[in-house]
Amino acid sequence: MSVAVLFEPVGTAVEVEPGRTLLEAARDAEISLGATCGGRGTCGKCQVRVLEGPLPPATAKERGALSEGALSEGWRLACQYEVTAAVKAEAFLVRSRAKGEAPPFERGFAFAPPVQRRLVEVPPPRLDQPTSDFGNLSSALSLDGGSQPRTVDFQVARELSEMLRAAEWKVVATLRGDELIGVRPSLNARISLGLAVDLGTTNIAAYLYRMDDASLLGVFSAPNPLSAYGADIISRLAYSSLSMDNRMELQHVLTKAVNILAGHATREQGCDVEDIDEMVVVGNSGMHHLFLGLPGHQLTRAPFVAALDMAVSVKARELGIGIARGGYVYMPPLVGGFVGSDLLAVALATRIDQRRGARLALDIGTNTELLLSVDGVLYCCSTASGPALEGSALRFGTVASPGSIDAVWSGAPKAAFECTTIDRRPATGICGSGIIDLLACLVRSGLVSRTGRLVSDSPLVLPDPAGNHHFVVAQAASTALGEDLTISQDEIRSLQLAKGAIRAGIDTLLAVHGLGVKDLDEFLVAGTFGNHLHVESAVAIGLYPDIPRDRIRQIGNAAGTGAVLQLLSEDERRVASELSRSITHLELSLQPGFRKCFARSQWFPEEGTS
Repeated sequence: MSVAVLFEPVGTAVEVEPGRTLLEAARDAEISLGATCGGRGTCGKCQVRVLEGPLPPATAKERGALSEGALSEGWRLACQYEVTAAVKAEAFLVRSRAKGEAPPFERGFAFAPPVQRRLVEVPPPRLDQPTSDFGNLSSALSLDGGSQPRTVDFQVARELSEMLRAAEWKVVATLRGDELIGVRPSLNARISLGLAVDLGTTNIAAYLYRMDDASLLGVFSAPNPLSAYGADIISRLAYSSLSMDNRMELQHVLTKAVNILAGHATREQGCDVEDIDEMVVVGNSGMHHLFLGLPGHQLTRAPFVAALDMAVSVKARELGIGIARGGYVYMPPLVGGFVGSDLLAVALATRIDQRRGARLALDIGTNTELLLSVDGVLYCCSTASGPALEGSALRFGTVASPGSIDAVWSGAPKAAFECTTIDRRPATGICGSGIIDLLACLVRSGLVSRTGRLVSDSPLVLPDPAGNHHFVVAQAASTALGEDLTISQDEIRSLQLAKGAIRAGIDTLLAVHGLGVKDLDEFLVAGTFGNHLHVESAVAIGLYPDIPRDRIRQIGNAAGTGAVLQLLSEDERRVASELSRSITHLELSLQPGFRKCFARSQWFPEEGTS
């Protein structure tokens, strides 16, 4: 007999067979718990709090990942918790962000939304003029000089006649080009909304806008639920390639997350999700394919080609997206390889092709993408940097949230490092900006060598006979963990691999065009993660080039900005399509010297040489 599992705060319930884990139940419910180890109990990320139901004794893996205080409050690892009876568990999902977290537009643009809602009074049919209901509506819409629909969404057509009569012929019509995609009574008229979505490998960001005046209503984010199927895009594509069922499973999980985001966004604004008439979604090529349910096996094998790289405009309901009945999802074209519409959106937001000189835009993430403009000619590449820099590969790594260490600096020589946490709460983990600061402090203080070796003779280092020494970032008394917050030698190695992959991509892309970092007129850092890094720390570890600081500019989530531009302007969609054809994609693995550059880039630089 199956038992019920309810996940809060999203209120999603699922029935599972006894003996299955809460992680498996969460996957069935399409809720991301961040189990980057795949459910083996080694990453400690799938933490849930049992609100109601049995609370079994903690397993050894749970005691290794959670403090005694957390265990006593009901926190467990979902992968270790076997369901035996009905249970309610707390699993966080959507966050509302401050409007200020929406990156500003780098330039002006022509507001030309693809959808519009128009109030119209339709003349009833007459015996001497027995025109169809759609024909009368279309003619009425043409009287004010606006566009006239020539086609109609089939589901809208099914309801049109009853709607016109019930509304006494006074309705609000929603048009997308020459298609009628919605009709509602004028008394129930609402503002048309649009949602721009940046479908990142690790996180999903969404921006809710009014489509009548381009005003921003809210910014929202959530973890990508596909993290439960692997932290990197290759693992997810491999899983989806095993069968059609697997492919559709991942597509359904992803669209459910977008639906939750859309529902949360509209509820917070006192609107209905059916007020969203248009959605624009950008992402790398892998996320693009998973979202559309396209085969992705060919992306993971040379020559790494997409199943489809053109712009896609598809009815939202065909993807399982629950917005307005006739609403569309627009996905801009891809560029090449794993470089998708997200980097194209960066190109659109920045238009670095319109300025002379050498300019490089870097969008840091699990799949890091780079865009180079040399006197207006665009080149790009991507590199698999993995989730380590964002904290996913560290035991105490966490997203930026209250209690996360977000800044680290060194005080007196040989003394413990100083640090701050978000909201000044006791430390619960360390997020990306804190991780980069920490690495920089370790390198500057000599506690980590250029090769990445953590010294073992410091009082701040907990030695390990096997060589996996741990540096104490924050002692137990200053944390909410009930134990020291540390970083290990193995974790430092994983961070070296990530920063090495990114820096090797930068150096190789420049070298192919006869350039070095000193030739850069501008170095743009895009993405929410990169926007919060401290530039001096990123330079100190060799992640960013050591160039005059006025050439380095953090521009926020430019991919999100580019998605918004394409949400609000059909002109920008045309510009983006033209840009996609002008960008030359570079496959890093084919470049001579890339492997040596990658190995060299893992080292930390001597001061002034990065």
